[in-house]
Amino acid sequence: MPFLSHAGVSLRYDRVGTGPLVLLVHGWTCNRTFWDRQVQALRDRFTLVTVDLRGHGESSHPRTGYTIGAMAGDLEHLVRALGVPRLGLVGWSMGGLVVLELARRLGERVSALGLVCTTPGGLSDGKNPNAAPERAAEMRAVIAKDFRAFVRQLAADFFKAGATSPLHAWAVGQMQKTPPHVAAACLEGVLDADLRPHLRTLDVPTAVLHGRHDGLLPLAGGEVLAKGIRGARLTVFEDSAHAPFLEEPDTFNAALSELLAR
Repeated sequence: MPFLSHAGVSLRYDRVGTGPLVLLVHGWTCNRTFWDRQVQALRDRFTLVTVDLRGHGESSHPRTGYTIGAMAGDLEHLVRALGVPRLGLVGWSMGGLVVLELARRLGERVSALGLVCTTPGGLSDGKNPNAAPERAAEMRAVIAKDFRAFVRQLAADFFKAGATSPLHAWAVGQMQKTPPHVAAACLEGVLDADLRPHLRTLDVPTAVLHGRHDGLLPLAGGEVLAKGIRGARLTVFEDSAHAPFLEEPDTFNAALSELLAR
């Protein structure tokens, strides 16, 4: 059970498989177990590193440090500890913002970039058509009032089938491991982040992987990423909402494998 300490924070991570290294970064209130289907499918060809971001899963839960930059800093330290010259980065939802910032910092060390149901940020910019201030205000209120109810609804929004998805109860159980103060702070971190100006500076094979029915971070955000990053390819999963790697794992794994083979 490897842990890495950085700036007073203990990060829990797993390293499995053989071949080129790929770092998989989970989304808001989730943890590394959400990538289990990808680890099992790809471990024969790649070394998969999954990590619990600070405040999530089995990592420690500090009171502060939940900006996108701070979480990317944690992972930058992890990458140095892993001692690999190059690696692929895959980030889902909030994790997509984290890996965008990490890719900006690592530069040519990044061999591939996978952006799953995410956004380039700028969600607090009133001129951004993808901003949703009313939704953010609702989330703040529900987190403060009834965190368990918030998690149940957020997990339902992951899936096209909503709360009737066979994975809903499992997702709720995992997400309830995240403390309310972490969820609230990370929400503000996502809202404050704006990586739109940096998209044009990225020069790395990139796949934008997005569910057609994503209501949390709609497809429009993925389209902005695909247009903003040179050579990025957009793949839309027609039977998925916010978690195509769970809802359509075989199709998702094939698309991810294609990216990593590039």
